[in-house]
Amino acid sequence: MRSTFLALLACCVSSAAADKPAVVVDIAVPRTELKAQVAPGASMKFGFPELSVDRYGAMAECNLTLPGNYDASKKYPLVAWLGGGAGTNSPKNSFLPEGDFIVVGLPFPKGASNPSQAYMVGDYAKVWAYQRFMLDEIAKVIPNIDRSRSIITGFSNGGHAIDGMLRVSGGPKLTEYFGIFIFVEGGGTGYSSLGELPDLKGKFAYACWGSEKGSNKPDASYLPAALKAKGASVVGSEMVGVGHGFSESEHRKIAEWLQKVALAKK
Repeated sequence: MRSTFLALLACCVSSAAADKPAVVVDIAVPRTELKAQVAPGASMKFGFPELSVDRYGAMAECNLTLPGNYDASKKYPLVAWLGGGAGTNSPKNSFLPEGDFIVVGLPFPKGASNPSQAYMVGDYAKVWAYQRFMLDEIAKVIPNIDRSRSIITGFSNGGHAIDGMLRVSGGPKLTEYFGIFIFVEGGGTGYSSLGELPDLKGKFAYACWGSEKGSNKPDASYLPAALKAKGASVVGSEMVGVGHGFSESEHRKIAEWLQKVALAKK
């Protein structure tokens, strides 16, 4: 009888525990402790509680991955990805050639939208200050970043942000952190091309846009000439049959250009 009672009691406790949802706490590792995570192929999350939240209202974070054969005695390009829409903090590497890269996704801050078009980024000085802080903190943990060969790539709003951040006056420049700029379906607009482009001699740029309705062709197609006028080595490419997107065929073209041109001469 006693054994039956204990079995029933255990069953009730088990059922109650099953009904109670598990509490999962995702706490970002303090940046002072991140150096212990630096290792070949490591995936790392950088948290920035001192910054404003991102466009999703979440704590400012960026996710970074080190190359599989990472060696602290060597220098590597950092590849920053700026997503479209509200952005992302996850990296993208499908447009990269074979090689060793540190890849990271940089988010947008909340409250940096275009006043007349809330879904667009617009306060580029605020976006750059936000992302520059992240880049500086990353460099404290991973100091062997080769800035001259580093790449910043953006799709849609990400491309607009790169164009806008290049033109921010005062303070450290985007060109001090990156040597290669890739615009995918972004940039060249009246709300991103505000102010003068900096000196781009020795820099490389690739701008691509879709050929179909809905693409950013009317604006982005003007970027190559503007970038070239400032001294950059530039490629302009129209993605045939593409609207507002980033085609797989363009991934391959960019990878080839990076391998044979932009990275080959560095």
